Amino acid sequence: MGKKKGKKSDKQPASQGTQPGQPSGSQDDGQRGDTPKPQSRPPQHGKAQHKGQQGPAQQQRGPQQQGGPSQQQRGPQQQGGPLQQQFGPPVQQQRGPQQQGGPSQQQRGPQQQGGPSQQQRGPQQQGGPSQQQRRPQQQGGPPQQQGGPSQQQRGPQQQGGPLQQQFGPPVQQQRGPQQQSGPSQQQRGPQQQGGPLQQQTGSHQQGGPPQQWGPPQQVPQSFQKIEQRTAPQQKGPPQKQEPVHQKQGPKSQQPGRPEDRGDENLVSKYRSTPGKNGRKIRVESNHFELNLSKLNDVAYHYDVEIEPVESKAKIVPKKLMRPIINEFTKKLFPQRNPAFDGQKNIYTSTPLHPNLDMLFEEQVAINDEGKTRTFKVTVKSAKTNPIDMTVIKNCLSIASTPREALQVIDIVLRMASLRNCLPVGRSFYRRPERPIDLSGGMEAYTGFYQSAIRGWKPLLNVDVAFKAFYKSIPVIDALLELFVTRNSQPRVSDLAQLQEYQVANANKYLRMLRIQYELPNFPGSRKFYRVNRLFSSASSHRFDCQGQTITIQQYFSQHKNYPIRYPDIPLLHVGDPNRADKILIPMELCTIVPGQPLRGKSNEEQTRQMIRYAATSTDVRKKKISDGLRMADYNSSPAVREFNITVGSEFQQLEARVLEPPPLKYANRIEKVARGVWKSSIFLKPATISLWTIAIAVQRYPPRPDDLKNMQRLLVSEASRAGMSFSSPAAEPFPTIGGRQTYADVLKFFQQQESKKYDIIFVVVPDSGPQYSYVKRAAETQTGCLTQCVKQTTVCRKMNQMTALNILLKVNSKMNGTNHALGDRPPILGRPVMIMGADVTHPSPDSQNIPSVAAVTASHDSNAFKYNICWRLQDPKLEIIGDLKNIVVEQLHFFKQETNRMPEAIVFFRDGVSEGQFEEVVTKEVAAIRGACKQMQKEGFEPRVTFLVVQKRHHTRLFPKDSRDSQDKNNNVPAGTCVDTDITHPFMTDFYLVSHASIQGVAKPTKYCVLHDDNNMDHDQIQQLTYYLCHMFTRCNRSVSYPAPTYYAHLAAARGKTYIENVDIDLQNLEQEFRRYQIKDSIQKAKPMFFV
Repeated sequence: MGKKKGKKSDKQPASQGTQPGQPSGSQDDGQRGDTPKPQSRPPQHGKAQHKGQQGPAQQQRGPQQQGGPSQQQRGPQQQGGPLQQQFGPPVQQQRGPQQQGGPSQQQRGPQQQGGPSQQQRGPQQQGGPSQQQRRPQQQGGPPQQQGGPSQQQRGPQQQGGPLQQQFGPPVQQQRGPQQQSGPSQQQRGPQQQGGPLQQQTGSHQQGGPPQQWGPPQQVPQSFQKIEQRTAPQQKGPPQKQEPVHQKQGPKSQQPGRPEDRGDENLVSKYRSTPGKNGRKIRVESNHFELNLSKLNDVAYHYDVEIEPVESKAKIVPKKLMRPIINEFTKKLFPQRNPAFDGQKNIYTSTPLHPNLDMLFEEQVAINDEGKTRTFKVTVKSAKTNPIDMTVIKNCLSIASTPREALQVIDIVLRMASLRNCLPVGRSFYRRPERPIDLSGGMEAYTGFYQSAIRGWKPLLNVDVAFKAFYKSIPVIDALLELFVTRNSQPRVSDLAQLQEYQVANANKYLRMLRIQYELPNFPGSRKFYRVNRLFSSASSHRFDCQGQTITIQQYFSQHKNYPIRYPDIPLLHVGDPNRADKILIPMELCTIVPGQPLRGKSNEEQTRQMIRYAATSTDVRKKKISDGLRMADYNSSPAVREFNITVGSEFQQLEARVLEPPPLKYANRIEKVARGVWKSSIFLKPATISLWTIAIAVQRYPPRPDDLKNMQRLLVSEASRAGMSFSSPAAEPFPTIGGRQTYADVLKFFQQQESKKYDIIFVVVPDSGPQYSYVKRAAETQTGCLTQCVKQTTVCRKMNQMTALNILLKVNSKMNGTNHALGDRPPILGRPVMIMGADVTHPSPDSQNIPSVAAVTASHDSNAFKYNICWRLQDPKLEIIGDLKNIVVEQLHFFKQETNRMPEAIVFFRDGVSEGQFEEVVTKEVAAIRGACKQMQKEGFEPRVTFLVVQKRHHTRLFPKDSRDSQDKNNNVPAGTCVDTDITHPFMTDFYLVSHASIQGVAKPTKYCVLHDDNNMDHDQIQQLTYYLCHMFTRCNRSVSYPAPTYYAHLAAARGKTYIENVDIDLQNLEQEFRRYQIKDSIQKAKPMFFV
């Protein structure tokens, strides 16, 4: 039973993991630490910990707890990092004037800031570098405020941190009459509503865009007019305001933009007014309301330590963690239903004991695959006790993301899904009655994903999830499926003669797979193991047995009375891989344990099958989401009920806007975009190709001469239609890469072609295999030959006019041509601006000694059509671009070289960043961009930077409320659908945009988060720029799912990965390794879009 130990023990819980060779089930539980450990807060004292009836203020760091108002205000000087402007003080911290030291500390009116010029970020604040420094002496605030009220302003020049544009002042800062401020305090000032870039578009927008930038523009003095438009309700003397979450009641949870609700007070909640452009439609999203009205104001956090008793192993298998805690709870707290995260944390709605320092210890016994195992469980109060839950109940009153409270809600809701589903990450699965066969020993399960999020109210995001699982079949059958080809069906006897690559594939499939071993007619022989690899055969492997050397085949015959049926096929090496006396068992006695998700990546065929299986209409997907809700049955879960949480069953209804697509300018006309698609015309700047050829890099089933002639004819004819000057190719026969087509053979071929000065070489490559990487590495990093690869199947089966045109879209860009331009430019493109994209590609989880590849693209023309790339190798799994400063310096030099101008603005689209990485990424990467600009040593060169994160790895889906708003057979929302309310962050500039017309399945919106914005673009301008750039991808005449610079960054990172494919890389010397694969200047500088 629980034993009181006095003060809370300082002993830390033992880390949990999996011991190699032990059938621990680490993959079965599937939890990968998705829920981070809560950040600790200073312990709180006094009666508020136990009573909980004095309101949320008990859990907050009021002045009396923190030592004065200066400790409550989290200005940049206190935090030292760029995210300090993000978080406004919670409502409970500002209970009255006596807490804040007088009105001057809470208000942000003009009188605090030295006049309107300081509050409104006028032109005089946006020019020179001196205005970017924090200058507390200019504000005149009391010293205990750490610089005065200027800390609460969001001017980039005054803050110096990259996130100062992100978050507006929380509404909860307005508690008393002394807190009222001028109109500009709660609303975006002129620069936020338009600034110099947001003025009315120039005449070029009425009659087509200019092809060159105009002279450097002066910032107009037009801020007062814009401020009067944006804040009319703030006229008159200050009025006392109550917290919005108390005053508005249910109205604050209604869908739609705040200005549409007829309540002027709501406008002041947001950093800026949501967008207005576009045709309004109603949509539904897969978010469901979380009713937290009865949730206790605090939750309690306990650390868990589990240790095996009477066992040498110190690691507890993950699959046993939950059964152990369930048994522990039944013994000590039979009336309670705590939420356990499956690792080391328990959360409760009320304390397990009035004394929070109470320590509980108990031994529990559970059944583990037929064996009884005993464990010692220790539970003690965590340092973060108690956890303030009011921050998640009042989403519109707290600017910072309440990660700790969200984590508690997430874990509680997972308890419902765990009752009858198998967890894999944040998703849950059950084996369907008829699984979809994916080939290669795999099958597809359907499940659901869930995650609690913070929107304008607490929401639960639920989506359909699909996952490949290993089939629960005999291991022999699984390997036979693995080796099936189009032309052959292997037999068991073939497993005795596996090629080297087949052994490698089999080991990849089997490694760490849990199998059940059992001898027929041998009671008690059933055992469970994890596989290490294939190992010799039963007929050949010998070992010492009771002083006699025998084969495994003889051992089973003599000692187990079992004659092995297939003695010549490989054995399975199982158990501890480091054990001296290896455990080797016949494959024919082994079956794959069910419920094991695929580790690593699916092969191409499995991916195709999965896409075909997952691609459904919106109606089918909505039904599957509803099925997931019923499967979880949250509201009947004892843990969910104990926390007084209820989950709604209705999809959230939202107001969306369908943005207008841009007109696209070609040489002979303006093309209109309809449903995300447009017709190609004569290229705006067609390229000239004088000398070219077709090379063959295919050994098996190479293309026939007629196929190559057909390709040649179609390329020449379609080039003529597009306006390109495309001569006939070099004399036939077309060259073939000889030898075995190893990398050395490919390199030798391109060395021979180098002297022929081809403008471009078309290379026919196999549909799969290393030849593509050999070609790109040899041509681009060693010889400087420009290539365009075409798959063998495309040449032989799919070559037609459309295919030829799609190839030429890439070729024209590679040859420095321009396919099309925007017929109507966003305001920011009216002056020199460098549009950038960045991405980092990481190795797969099962890869070893493979670095990550970072790539950055940047535009270098007035049309934002042409891009160049820089790439780097960096440590595996490192998301921050380590050498970004030098990369940006390279890009700035190239921009100057191509345009003879320096950019006045930089817009940076960053891909691949999760919300938990926002602070680190924006801190380091915005600083790197600024450092690069400073390194240019050009006086006054300080371009304004806008930094956006592009996110595709989310589970938000949008469905049209009215099918008449759809434009395709799958009932998707139309291309251009944008949502920036209700399911977005109430204090950030973020939005969802479906910029493409989905070809199959349900369209996936892309989420954009603006983390930094010196250019002070409003929602409409950022959304327009983003949507327009989705029409500038050179590879197709369709809008794509995210902006071209981000797409190009992804391609560039993939190209860097291609260079090092099948190459041993020294991770300790990545800089030297990178130099081995630097791209030749004749490619990177002379043909900068070679990578498309």
